[in-house]
Amino acid sequence: MAPACPRTARRGRRWGGLALAAVTVLGACGGSGFQYVKNDDFNAYFKVDADWTLFDENEFFASPALDLEPLERQRRLATTWIRGFDASAEPALVNLFTNGTPEPHGVARIQRLTEAERESLDLSAMRAAHLGFDPVEVKRDEPQGPVEVLSEADVSLDGGQHGVRMEVAFDTAGGDVAVIDQTTLVDSGRGLLYLFVVGCSSRCYAENQEMIKEIADSWTIEETP
Repeated sequence: MAPACPRTARRGRRWGGLALAAVTVLGACGGSGFQYVKNDDFNAYFKVDADWTLFDENEFFASPALDLEPLERQRRLATTWIRGFDASAEPALVNLFTNGTPEPHGVARIQRLTEAERESLDLSAMRAAHLGFDPVEVKRDEPQGPVEVLSEADVSLDGGQHGVRMEVAFDTAGGDVAVIDQTTLVDSGRGLLYLFVVGCSSRCYAENQEMIKEIADSWTIEETP
């Protein structure tokens, strides 16, 4: 018997922490049109369209876009869990590293932080976790510049995870505009960083905004019995 589909509303326990452990991909649920990526150990999951392609951390860290040395790749594999997803009809790992794609794509990531990373982690660093720059600081320094913060909200979970969710529009190197929905959290012990990002070009985002929000909202950690 196939496992039951996770429920998408559990007392506000959303945006939380997928573990550095085995993950189950559940089939599309009863005609829902979604597939669920679930971590049984931490009762955590998210969902994406049933037709989208998934990539794991082994594929992610082997990407030529990162060009990692073997030892660095091994270090990241030992400390980071990743699931990438791509809506393209011609899915490709490179899309996960490309801003402003014509179809939605994204990444769910959990990273065990080093002592140095814990010490340097503040709100600005959390906002910069995906793009490599803090959109709020860029917008403040360049009000008419290449970045627009469309929304920003604090996130706090019963389990102690806390952080920020943002929608950000920004110019790409190719001259287009990309939009992302990004949630970044840290646990109460500041040992784990949780990141969930989904986005695409501004036109794609406008056309798929409701679905993108539903996917971002599905990043969930359930109450432990």
